[in-house]
Amino acid sequence: MSMKFTITPTHRTWLASLVFLALLSAACTRSVAPSDAEIAAAASQAAIDTEDAGIQLTLEALLGSATVQSAVTATPSATSTVAATATPESAQLTELAATLTAQVDGEVTPEGEEPTETPTPDATVTACYGARYVYDESYPDGTRVDPGQAMAKTWRLQNVGTCNWVSGQYELVFVAGDRMGINQPVTMFVTVPAEGYINFTLNMKAPSEPGTYRGEYMLRTKGGETFGVGPDFDLPIWIEIVVRG
Repeated sequence: MSMKFTITPTHRTWLASLVFLALLSAACTRSVAPSDAEIAAAASQAAIDTEDAGIQLTLEALLGSATVQSAVTATPSATSTVAATATPESAQLTELAATLTAQVDGEVTPEGEEPTETPTPDATVTACYGARYVYDESYPDGTRVDPGQAMAKTWRLQNVGTCNWVSGQYELVFVAGDRMGINQPVTMFVTVPAEGYINFTLNMKAPSEPGTYRGEYMLRTKGGETFGVGPDFDLPIWIEIVVRG
């Protein structure tokens, strides 16, 4: 027994509607699903975003570390540690350096002025003529004598000049005080080299009246140049006695 199916206009309308809906569903489904190119592009963008995020996190970590380090360096405890390393020795060295600097500053010659040289005590030793009193061989100062007593007064002298005292070219002359019997210069008849010594003796006579007496003498060259003892070789040697009453 065979059955016959007849398509009516109503059936055609439903069938057309079903075909349209099927095509529409397929089109919608295809538009929602991404293509391979779209998937690849999305993956690349995701990788870029991930890499940027990693770089950002790294930068933030580095900046955070630097900030923390700076904060630690600037803390009072770090300053205290540095200050604690200062020792008494370093403080003394600093004070010494300041003192030396002040001394050097005080010795600076003012602008426009010539620096002056301080002469040394030995500068006068270079003189040609100069004597040094060593001691009294006889009749030291204050010796008591009788009126009119004969005296052999002896001084020990040193030639501290650069020139020799040539025999017969030097003499001892009276310059001040009481002559005590010496009326003429007394010539030196012995040669005294530079740095050499001599005992120089004058035969004198005490005054007849009681009292204290002093006579002063200096050396003189035959050329008439007078010199003596002292820093500038311009001081006399002397005898000082007391005549008993």
